[in-house]
Amino acid sequence: MSQYEEIFNQRGHLYNRACQRYPQARETERKLLLDLLDLQPGLVVCDAPAGGGYLADGIMPPTGEHLRIVCVEPSPIFAKGIPPRFERVVASLHSLTLATHSVDRVGSLAGLHHLEPKTDFFKEAYRILKSGGRFSVADVLDGSAPALFLNDTVDRLSDTGHQGVFLQRGELTSFLKTSGFVSVQEDYHQFTWDFSDMPAMAEYFKDLFGLTKGSLEHVRDEVRHALSVTVSAEGAHACWSLLYASGIKP
Repeated sequence: MSQYEEIFNQRGHLYNRACQRYPQARETERKLLLDLLDLQPGLVVCDAPAGGGYLADGIMPPTGEHLRIVCVEPSPIFAKGIPPRFERVVASLHSLTLATHSVDRVGSLAGLHHLEPKTDFFKEAYRILKSGGRFSVADVLDGSAPALFLNDTVDRLSDTGHQGVFLQRGELTSFLKTSGFVSVQEDYHQFTWDFSDMPAMAEYFKDLFGLTKGSLEHVRDEVRHALSVTVSAEGAHACWSLLYASGIKP
């Protein structure tokens, strides 16, 4: 069993609960990746690792009504949260069970820092894509505030711990090009996770990362210490950031 499966078999249900309670919290993060995917009606889209289908769930009508969306998730317990309107496949990211040349788009949001080695997944994404298909991925930059928060706060306050292997600048570009992708682009984006108030933010962080060892007040203080947080009449906003990259299969 991989590190990813061990972690999310244990706390995937909490992650899904956070997303269900606060579905718009990470909307900017998700939209940045969906924009890279350049979705069009009639395409077959693979979300991997899908978790509870968070990325797939952001594909809105009218485009979403005319897409076949396949959610690939290594953790069978985490996968139980995937909405029934999506196809669900439980499989390792090192060896996807989808047919060669069977999908038009592969999207991967913030799951790769649990995966080692990462190159197998990039090769698998290339294999299952049709010619002209696009692979778009986003994950945490090594040394960034989110990376430090995950490997410190989440490591200390979750039952599963957290030792993510994060990305260096240019690493996604290298993975994509080595796997055969062309027209590769990579960018670093900073944005906020948005909430109505600080209690909502604390509840979200506690569930999303399974911070079972901390009270809501403790989680709130940890988030404010580790991340740049602003609070106003419009709500509470926590700064986050990811590396985004995309490539096309020739």
